[in-house]
Amino acid sequence: MMDKNNPDKPQLPKRRNLMNDLDAFFERNPFGDVLRSIDDFFSSHSVSGFPVHFYEAEKEWVVEAELPGAERKNIHIELFSDKVKISVNNNVVMNTQHQQTGAFTHEYRFDHAERVVTIPYTIDRARTQASYINGILKIHGPKTPKKGHRLSIE
Repeated sequence: MMDKNNPDKPQLPKRRNLMNDLDAFFERNPFGDVLRSIDDFFSSHSVSGFPVHFYEAEKEWVVEAELPGAERKNIHIELFSDKVKISVNNNVVMNTQHQQTGAFTHEYRFDHAERVVTIPYTIDRARTQASYINGILKIHGPKTPKKGHRLSIE
């Protein structure tokens, strides 16, 4: 290719950006509704789970998890020596009817999310409590120092 301004200087071919080409292809693609539904699916399914906060009060540690819309029966808590595992299972059934076409859809979705929080104390299971109010799960227990397991050398 020759440069229009300088016929003696060859013009290099323009480099195409693959990502721009892919974006342009999908913008022209007649399957836009399918792609939009895929985008909606991934934007509504968080990879990280749910927000969890750990803090300490004067005599206890506290773990709070934000679980708006979760039912109490679907929340499970497991206590280990210095860890709290919170898991949530949600079964969602949605029935919709498209107003223009009259098409009826039935969707069943199962969501599972869990988080594990390490506590800087030994968890006293008998004195640890949990409550769930207005979408906030609160787990708290006394600050019991961790006991080290030292091995003496003979």
